[in-house]
Amino acid sequence: MTENMTHGLSALFSSLQAQKQKLELIGSNIANINTPGFKTGRITFAETFGMVVGNKQTPFSQGTAEFTGNTTDLAIVGNSFFVVQDGDDRYYTRAGAFHINADGKLVTHQGHTVQGWMNNMSSVSGLTMMRSDHSITPIRDIIIDSNLIVPAKATQNVWLTGNLNAGLENVNEVWTGSSAFSTKAILTGSDIQFPLDVNEGANDQFIIELNTGDVISEELTLSAGQYANVDSIVDEINARIAESDGLSGMVETFNANGVLKLRAIDGGNNTSLTVKSGTNDVLEGIGFQNNASATSGIVATGSTEINDLISGSMAIDDTIVINGKTADGTSITGTFTFGADNDGVTLDDLLTVINETYSGSASAELVDGKIVLTDIINGESETTISLTLGDNNQGEFNLSNFVNSRVGSIAQVSSSFIIYDSLGSAHNMTVEFEKTGNPNEWIWSVSGFGDCSVLSGGSGRILFDSDGNILSLQYDGGADSLTIDPGNDASTVSVQLHGENGEGFSGLSQFDSVSTLFARDQDGMKIGTFNGLNILDDGAIMGSFSNGEQLRIGQVAVARFGNPGALESVGGNNLKDTIDSGEAIIGRVDSQGSRIQSGSLEISTVDLADQFIQMIEAQRAFQAGARILTIYDEILQQTTQLGR
Repeated sequence: MTENMTHGLSALFSSLQAQKQKLELIGSNIANINTPGFKTGRITFAETFGMVVGNKQTPFSQGTAEFTGNTTDLAIVGNSFFVVQDGDDRYYTRAGAFHINADGKLVTHQGHTVQGWMNNMSSVSGLTMMRSDHSITPIRDIIIDSNLIVPAKATQNVWLTGNLNAGLENVNEVWTGSSAFSTKAILTGSDIQFPLDVNEGANDQFIIELNTGDVISEELTLSAGQYANVDSIVDEINARIAESDGLSGMVETFNANGVLKLRAIDGGNNTSLTVKSGTNDVLEGIGFQNNASATSGIVATGSTEINDLISGSMAIDDTIVINGKTADGTSITGTFTFGADNDGVTLDDLLTVINETYSGSASAELVDGKIVLTDIINGESETTISLTLGDNNQGEFNLSNFVNSRVGSIAQVSSSFIIYDSLGSAHNMTVEFEKTGNPNEWIWSVSGFGDCSVLSGGSGRILFDSDGNILSLQYDGGADSLTIDPGNDASTVSVQLHGENGEGFSGLSQFDSVSTLFARDQDGMKIGTFNGLNILDDGAIMGSFSNGEQLRIGQVAVARFGNPGALESVGGNNLKDTIDSGEAIIGRVDSQGSRIQSGSLEISTVDLADQFIQMIEAQRAFQAGARILTIYDEILQQTTQLGR
């Protein structure tokens, strides 16, 4: 056999071996078409010292992320690798089909533990942030402790927001008589010169005309004689009226503090009373002018005597009983006794007794002839009032009922909020804002429920500028915070109320618009038990807790290589670094130019059609080489026979 033939056979054998390796690699690629994170391997051929050598490579390429819905399934978008540990051996993988084992470790299907950093949860307070630079912190097993809790935290701050309606007004309750008092038709004489001499046929007559719709006109003749005072002339005129069929019971005269008055006893509004000169005129003598006239229905004033009212008349010692309730619901009663020597005879006298009965809880006055009772305090109340005549009254008098003519209201806005104590117990609190009489000023107060009580700082005032913007929220009594006793052996809670604007949110305002007060936020919380986790695209492991908190409990680590295609496969979709790949650079996902998709897996990069094509090519190459080898064998046999 020649040297050239020997060299050719060696090259042919190495070529067949290389094609066999390629077919084996293609078989491996096709077998892993459904393996998450699998990277397609390839072989390239080169001639070296007359031999055909196959160079195996695993070019790095990004596989498509396929949604699985399982939180612990992770797909890397980028050229990084998960770091997993098996005892003392460290591997790298793109296969993110992880799960949490019985020990709480995040592991691969082979039981290798995923590496990263864990947060110290012994001093959790709010949202815990991981360090942004982990280069000086060794990676370790990721362990999810299902017994994690978030300790309770007492509330320290409450942020209020919304609008206090500048258009609100404080209104006090008002009760008004249903009808106005009005006066009878009354004529008032001027001073009479006493003694008054009345002479028969000379100055003993005058005419009274009463118009109630029907006109009654009667001429009265006084008895001749000398009258010493008003009472004597009053008695004489009344005696003559009593003798008149038309006027008897319809009109009367009376002594009004030394002045002679003539009034209609009955008749409604628009009843008129007129005096005229008689045949032997005595009008001037008794203090009246000819055709002097008065009409009933004039609205009464406080100085109007009760018996001058159309409502009727009262006798001396007759009573008006006052019954009702004060603003807080306390029942009250009082009595007005008619008479100059008793409580009085005017409407003002009656109002005085009503005000004394209500003892400053409400104030009575006469407005347009109606008795009006007004609460001293603002807001809704239980005030009531009724006036009734005494059972033993001799006179007849009509009293009107009262109606609630204005419902009280307070310019008040309230809302509730929750605080937490040091044991994690929640307490409902109420905050109320009430507008004062000062421009742009409201007072506020906070109260608790049940055993929870406010120790100090539970009231104050809030001031706004003329544009409706908050100026300050102040505490009364020199306090600088709201101090609350939870009433359950927990520590007292000190809370700062905030009404100012902040970044991304508005505080309290005062505009002429609907009130919208509410507590935007508070920084306390009850104890939270672990509910589950989710993993963010930067690899942060976020724990969900029963109190609504989302805390960063860990961080997935990833590795990056200068030449990831040179990593060595060690089975199970695991890789090891090599001299050609370079050492692993370990860090956070976002620091490696990558991101993680939780609930997804990176599918294999194997292209089945391409693998079939390569398999056909390798098969043909192998068959061709085998055919050449057969021919070589035949030539060798023939050569051997010729040599014999």
